[in-house]
Amino acid sequence: MKSKFNQKAPNWPTDAPSIKSLERLIELGEIGQFEFPILPWPFPVGRYLVTFMSSNTSGRVRSGTVVSVTNQSRNSNRVVVSFFRGFSNSPETCTFTIPAGMTADFATRDLPNDLTVANALPTPELTFHEGRAIVSSVHPEIAVSSRVYYTSGANDEQLLAISDSKIVAIGEGNRGD
Repeated sequence: MKSKFNQKAPNWPTDAPSIKSLERLIELGEIGQFEFPILPWPFPVGRYLVTFMSSNTSGRVRSGTVVSVTNQSRNSNRVVVSFFRGFSNSPETCTFTIPAGMTADFATRDLPNDLTVANALPTPELTFHEGRAIVSSVHPEIAVSSRVYYTSGANDEQLLAISDSKIVAIGEGNRGD
């Protein structure tokens, strides 16, 4: 599934040179979602563990997880966020090529644009799941944050809370924080 860029998003540039630059990156395939398999190598490597993911559209309290990844590399960076449900080892994935110095949001499901604009969603979207996520990238220079949005209403009309999920480097543990 390929999503179109939301040009009404608050972080969409308004100056002509920036818009032209983004359009050029899109045309060259240097930005946007990508499909598997990815050739040529290198393949994205697991870098960070998001310790909690929740995505639920049933019940009075709904939730959706958004993982933000900032590419600090000098090059475009292929990033994969793999959402794992419960004890499953079969993830639902979101993929995106992020230009140098830019940030992309990977979400478990589509949330209202007033809350956040997702650049990549898994297919199918997650609607009744808890678990974890793994963030992988070709270049190691990434910064990662994650939050869970809690809402109510059939269309997530009311924001109830936002919580930050702990991010841990793969192969390392918490430092008790």
